[in-house]
Amino acid sequence: MKRISSLSAILCILLLGSCVPVKKFTDLEKKSEEYRKSNEGLKDQNLDLTVEVNELDGKILAMQSKLFNLEKEYEKNLNEKKKLETEKEQASRYAKELQEQIDMLKQGSSSEIIGLLSELQKLQESLQERENNIKASEDLLKKREDELKSAQETALAQAAELQKLQDALNQQREALSSLKEKLNQALRGFYDQGLSVYEKNGKIFVSMEEQLLFQTGSYTLDPKGREALKNLAGVLANNTDINILVEGHTDNVPLNGAGQIKDNWDLSVMRATAVSKIILQNTSIHPSRITAAGRSEFVPLDESNTPEGRKKNRRTEIILTPNLSEVFKIIESN
Repeated sequence: MKRISSLSAILCILLLGSCVPVKKFTDLEKKSEEYRKSNEGLKDQNLDLTVEVNELDGKILAMQSKLFNLEKEYEKNLNEKKKLETEKEQASRYAKELQEQIDMLKQGSSSEIIGLLSELQKLQESLQERENNIKASEDLLKKREDELKSAQETALAQAAELQKLQDALNQQREALSSLKEKLNQALRGFYDQGLSVYEKNGKIFVSMEEQLLFQTGSYTLDPKGREALKNLAGVLANNTDINILVEGHTDNVPLNGAGQIKDNWDLSVMRATAVSKIILQNTSIHPSRITAAGRSEFVPLDESNTPEGRKKNRRTEIILTPNLSEVFKIIESN
């Protein structure tokens, strides 16, 4: 009898030892899937941000090209002005020398004086024309200087806006990463009960399977689901820049009810509303932040139409989106 008891004890120990790795493997498998989804979301978000940054880079390159052309034209006008000033100086010297000759020849013949006066008149007219050209060149140069200064200021402003946009996007990414970490901490105890948290397209998804929240065909929340939602609300209450969208999803099995719930549309809407009301029990969350929506059976995760696939589709998703109003303002201003 003693021998049988010892063998039983050894057998139980072996069985228990084999269960632990299986559970660890399952947990690791779930986490691997969550990391994969998060990585896909980060790739999509990075692609969107890269497109926006490339567009702004293009604008800055165009402005730099305009600056280069203005600088070349400015240099050309400046050289022309220097040339005209040199000619004016030479003409002034020649006029002075001519005047000296006229003074010396005043005692000479009238024909010589008349010739010199005529030459002086022509020189003065030429000098006046050159002065007019210099004035026009100075005006054009001043205009080009103003245009160049304006273009430089615009380029600097665009570069500053680009940096501001990059800073805002980095801040949003950091906020999402921090929020996801806090959610992982708050909801850790529910991962083995049909709850997952992942990031996609710059948003965080908290997905809860039907088994965690509701009985089949019902929109009355189970106690365990209420607890998970209250933990979630505690995190959201401290992150006021996050908007909340609650989506109810069903499978494609027809629901023909006679009461308040007549079909899958009704069920998905009522479930989303029930979840929203539990979140709003935290009075620090303003109702304007939350939206409840029913998606019925039309946004499935699995289209295999198997029992396992339908189970995945019966879910409630809480989609958390950062407030991007500042980012949109920067983009619109450019």
